[in-house]
Amino acid sequence: MAKQFQSIALLLPEIKELLEQKDYTLLKQVMRDCNPIEFADCWRKFTEEERLQIFRLMPATAALKLFEILEIEDQRALLGKLSEENVTPILESMPSPELAKLFHKMSPRVVKKMTGLIKRQEALAHIDLLMKFPQKTAGSLMHPEFVKLSPRQTGKQALLLLQAIARPNEREHLYSLFVTDDQGRVLGGITLQDLLSAPEDEKLSEIMTSVEGIKVKPETDQEEVAKLFSKYNLNAAPVVDNEGKLIGVLTVKDIISVVRQEDTEDIAKMVGSRAVDLREQSVFKIVRFRMPWLVVTVFGGLLISVIIRFFQPTLAKVIALASFSPLIAGMGGNVGSQSAMIMVRSLALGQINGNQRLRVIFREMRVGLVLGVIYGVLLGGVAYLIYGSQYDLHFAFVVAAGMCTSMTVAATMGAIGPLFLERVGVDPATATGPLITTTTDIISNFTYFALATLLLMNF
Repeated sequence: MAKQFQSIALLLPEIKELLEQKDYTLLKQVMRDCNPIEFADCWRKFTEEERLQIFRLMPATAALKLFEILEIEDQRALLGKLSEENVTPILESMPSPELAKLFHKMSPRVVKKMTGLIKRQEALAHIDLLMKFPQKTAGSLMHPEFVKLSPRQTGKQALLLLQAIARPNEREHLYSLFVTDDQGRVLGGITLQDLLSAPEDEKLSEIMTSVEGIKVKPETDQEEVAKLFSKYNLNAAPVVDNEGKLIGVLTVKDIISVVRQEDTEDIAKMVGSRAVDLREQSVFKIVRFRMPWLVVTVFGGLLISVIIRFFQPTLAKVIALASFSPLIAGMGGNVGSQSAMIMVRSLALGQINGNQRLRVIFREMRVGLVLGVIYGVLLGGVAYLIYGSQYDLHFAFVVAAGMCTSMTVAATMGAIGPLFLERVGVDPATATGPLITTTTDIISNFTYFALATLLLMNF
């Protein structure tokens, strides 16, 4: 029966009290019933000294599991405070890709010190290979440890080989395997399920499937790799060099963390910020991150003020126009943001190619038009009920037309904006939020007051 873990959130006051009383014997007993994953979720609720004490008191297996799922900044902090006796088992037990990620964030001096504690020469060679590739590339994420299968082997021979060399905690690498020739070039892929279900005497060359469409170069950006896994619903993909030789394997476990990271970055960028804002403590650094794109909003607001002043004669005649302006601009901004977010996400997933772009833009324009007509009629009706006796039906028509035009234009701009930014080499997720909102506000106000000027000239 699986072990039942207690919630850290419920035990947090008790753990802190035991730490303060230095009752480590009882604390060890409490921690045995806690899942390391929950400790990672509550890690920032402890002080630095409490974190160090908790980590030292944990069983070795739980401590390693906790270390692997902590943020890299927290890993670095622990390594800086632990003794070499505590650090060495961690470094010896961690997979090479995880160590490479950690070392990428450290200074060369610290990396040299850490690698000096690792005794396994094979692990050191793998770390050196991974460190050659930039962060957030397939080469830095891949597992350089993999099983070499020959097309001449039978299913039974392959299974016996896997049983002989399989090691604990590396089972995920056995689910998808790759067949190579004598020079190490990838010929095909095969799963553990294929081996188990195939006749014992059938050769792997007859069982394997083609992997031509899913080969990945080590320099490929992790976001492109994530798109590949999503498109083909992959469990693993081979990483090959320029000669087609297998140098590593990417698993879906690696890509899940990439997708989570990329989604966090995209969400932060959509509002003109960065993912590090979620962890950053310095107010001034956060302000520096957010300020550039907010400048666009400021200048946009100033331009809106100029537009309103330009139409001041119209407003002076029909002051009621001002009461609907924020609502019309706000609805346009919301629709534009929706279209922009859909477009950015579709671009990130590789769902839009050159032939589909015009069709997607036209679709969003039609969506904006339908929404504009619906809300325009509703708002026009409200305007007539409130001001109909004073300005008759013309005023209601202006409000309805302003709402319809605003939402149609906004949805169209929301679709065009990310495509334009991508074309000029700017990350759509970075600038789309503030840029689209400000642009749609400007266009919404201009069209609204321009229509009012044309249709209410007789007032």
